[in-house]
Amino acid sequence: MTLRPERIEDRRRLAALGWVVLLAVLAVGLPVLAHAAAGTYPPVTGAISGPSIVGEGLTAQYIVNGTGGPAFGQGGTAVGSIAFNATLSGNNVSGASIQPATGVLVNGQTTLQFRAPNASEIIKLRVVLTSSASGQNATLSLNMSIRIVAPYVLSGTLQAGPTAVSGFDMTVTVDGTPVGQVAVPAIAANGTYHFSFDYAPPSLSAGWHTIAVSVAPQHGLVTFTGGVEQLTLQFYVTSPPPDYALDVGVGIAAFAAAVFIWGSVVGARRRGRRVR
Repeated sequence: MTLRPERIEDRRRLAALGWVVLLAVLAVGLPVLAHAAAGTYPPVTGAISGPSIVGEGLTAQYIVNGTGGPAFGQGGTAVGSIAFNATLSGNNVSGASIQPATGVLVNGQTTLQFRAPNASEIIKLRVVLTSSASGQNATLSLNMSIRIVAPYVLSGTLQAGPTAVSGFDMTVTVDGTPVGQVAVPAIAANGTYHFSFDYAPPSLSAGWHTIAVSVAPQHGLVTFTGGVEQLTLQFYVTSPPPDYALDVGVGIAAFAAAVFIWGSVVGARRRGRRVR
């Protein structure tokens, strides 16, 4: 059976039209399928909160929050979980630790216990959040710099009188503002207790400052050695070192400009000589 030329042409047109329709379906369908495969969920968001300055060998708490990703639907309903992995990096992290290093956020949050090394340096805390549900995963990396400094130390000895003293808390102040407490256990009659409080200032202006602790509420029951009711320590905060980054950048730029100008002048002179 032989087809007439017009029939052959019709079939070619139908075949061409079929290819056009197929390509159109693929163009529309593939993104839809990809979107469905990727899932529809909000982006992963999170944050780390805690002190940016910690004293050498001291401990601090950091709270990590996270939400979004496959673990949460469009309406914000939790359908999966968000895991975390915390790591530390720096010049010397052998004496530093972060606990727990791994786990799952509970109600979108976890608390990390950080122990600083016995050296002044910058420690990088990195927490990777992984939101997972139904075989889908999305991650977010959170980073925080922690400056380790030598703390100011206020220490002393408490002396009880002829009457035993129950346990109590002493409030430590810096320039009159409470910055922490010292838990004092029960002290037997005529007994003593040595205490120490380490303070790493998060932010103080340059100049002299006073850290103090008082036992005025326990007057007559316990005093510091020497019979005084308050211990004070003055310390001096120096100004931060100047930031030469901008000056260096400007200097490099100026040097580069000078080299460019010198090269242009020399090049022009040479070209001028060649023309002659």
